[in-house]
Amino acid sequence: MSSSVTPTTLDYLARRLDELAAQFPTTPEAVDLVTLTDDIAMLTHHLQHATERAQERFTAPLTVHPPERVTLVQLTRATAGIAKALDTLAEALTYATTGFQREAVEDLARSPLRNDLQVLRIMTAEKYVAARARLRHTAAALRATSPRTARSTPRTASLQTQPPAVPQPRQSSRP
Repeated sequence: MSSSVTPTTLDYLARRLDELAAQFPTTPEAVDLVTLTDDIAMLTHHLQHATERAQERFTAPLTVHPPERVTLVQLTRATAGIAKALDTLAEALTYATTGFQREAVEDLARSPLRNDLQVLRIMTAEKYVAARARLRHTAAALRATSPRTARSTPRTASLQTQPPAVPQPRQSSRP
């Protein structure tokens, strides 16, 4: 049985996108190739997870109620925004690796701009800023639509009574 895609799902994804975007460097000095590849991997993970969730639900259309369909469309639109940010980071990787290659191999083409590591880092940082804006826009779109979306379960299912919440004792993480 597959789990439904709810506004909570969208909110969770929005928070993850905002957290990732907040970590993106905004200055050329902060650009790091290892971090850039990690950011690409993390964004790819979020894209894959969102796509799998949507695909899982689209393959069982009889179990998807109309409110969840709206949420699925929003999730699908978010995957497009994530893909655009991923494309922008791929461009940043191109600039960064070109710069790092030039730093390691000194005798490449002699154009002052083409060989200027600082220019390449600036271009990489600009791509990071563009990807950050795309992710924040996508996260904002997810949040803007999630409160208006109703539950994905039928109304009668939500009328069941729940036992009162009982505080759970804290478990120590130390041995």
